Amino acid sequence: MPKTIRSVSTLLPLLFLALYMLYSMGPLFWLVLSSIKGRADLFAMPPRLFFEPDLSGYQSVFGVGAAADTASAIGIVDALLNSIIVSVSGTFFAVLFGTLAGYAASRFNFRGKGDFMFFVLSTRMIPPVAVLVFYHVMFSKLGLTDTRIGLIIITTFINVGLATWIMKGFFDGVPREVEKIAMINGYSRLYAFWKFVLPMVKGGIAATAGFCFIFAWNEFAFASIISTTQAKTLPVRVASAMGSTGIEWTQICAAGVVLIIPVAVFFYLIRHYLLMGMTFGVLGKR
Repeated sequence: MPKTIRSVSTLLPLLFLALYMLYSMGPLFWLVLSSIKGRADLFAMPPRLFFEPDLSGYQSVFGVGAAADTASAIGIVDALLNSIIVSVSGTFFAVLFGTLAGYAASRFNFRGKGDFMFFVLSTRMIPPVAVLVFYHVMFSKLGLTDTRIGLIIITTFINVGLATWIMKGFFDGVPREVEKIAMINGYSRLYAFWKFVLPMVKGGIAATAGFCFIFAWNEFAFASIISTTQAKTLPVRVASAMGSTGIEWTQICAAGVVLIIPVAVFFYLIRHYLLMGMTFGVLGKR
């Protein structure tokens, strides 16, 4: 009897996890299926799980094939390139500045530190709509509207506060004795930070980069105001395709799949560092 109880207690969490994964992945599975359906199959009742795949949605999205000549063709190649450049660059600078600021906030005490950290956090608390006009006027005067550089600046500013707070938490988990011992042995604080402290928080850097990349990739409000034609990112380009003539759901679903792929690839590449970050967080709380 005890062995049976142990078996049930082991299987129940696994069953619950499997059901939860099925529930979570259901919309994604349905999105992928809808992206390769024709209009008749897409709106068929009851829904069809078996159908002849139709790639016209992807042809329209990438502007290739017969679907590229239709009026509803989206053509997202340029927007996809803009999104990749802006998101990667914005994530890099946000993590760079956030790591340095987080280390300073963790290790140094200075006047107004609490107010400074609250100000950094407040950049994530302000609704974008409250400052859209200000940024539009400022970027127009600086000649940064409809440029990748302007979008990189805005995505860096949006994410640097989040990166600072996350990295401060990871640096708080690193004993101060690490730097002290290194400095006793003749190393400078900067070298101790680079050689000893930074490798210990690689997982935290990966986790921070993951969050920043998601926010940069999904940024819509500022991107829709700052970019007009040449620098349009993927979310803005897809949204502009939904006009008054109607919504081509197959194309929108295909564009949604394309939107998901870079984020999935990014997290796949940093998966080992994410695991290190989670392990570091658990051990740091003990």
